[in-house]
Amino acid sequence: MSMFYTDIKPPDDGKMVPDPKKIVDDTFIKKVESYMKWQKVEDAIIYDDDKECEVPDVRRSRIHWMDNPEFERVLVPIYKEVATKVREINDMYWGYAINGWQPFQYTEYDESYKGHYDWHMDTTPKRSFEDQARKISFSLGLNDADEYEGGELELKLGTYDRENVYKLSKGEVLVFPSHILHKVTPVTKGFRKVIVGWGIGHRI
Repeated sequence: MSMFYTDIKPPDDGKMVPDPKKIVDDTFIKKVESYMKWQKVEDAIIYDDDKECEVPDVRRSRIHWMDNPEFERVLVPIYKEVATKVREINDMYWGYAINGWQPFQYTEYDESYKGHYDWHMDTTPKRSFEDQARKISFSLGLNDADEYEGGELELKLGTYDRENVYKLSKGEVLVFPSHILHKVTPVTKGFRKVIVGWGIGHRI
């Protein structure tokens, strides 16, 4: 059956992943900074055969899961503002069915330990206890791009694994399907901080 009408405007740039877009202002950034003053960060881990482990050669950063129930009144407006904008980008480019959002993750990369995250995907093979999967990933810059060197977000796109390089500035978000290979290059000078998150939905 052919479609008679749609209220979704398809993208006209022909890109697999849209360019970074500023979606939040300094007021939003200050809310996040105020929240983080009361939180602890910890060394990031990866999962190997479902076991948590630290592998500095693969991933080195400090993180905080933004799901502290004592700060729900602060966090809900943060989630609402970001999720609304990210969902709009998803609807325009891919149209994945997103039922909700995993806890956002505050992540910082510092020059002192050459913070980085090697090539990886944000989605995993289906496990028996999971009926939801990550569909959409996003990375939202919390500081200006001139405050650090390195720290580029690279995505492998297209048939020939073309690497697209992005350097996020304050308030800019990059949204992409969670199955796309990506990495964060080592921060060689300064300090990079972002919020990353994932929209989830039923597995196909």
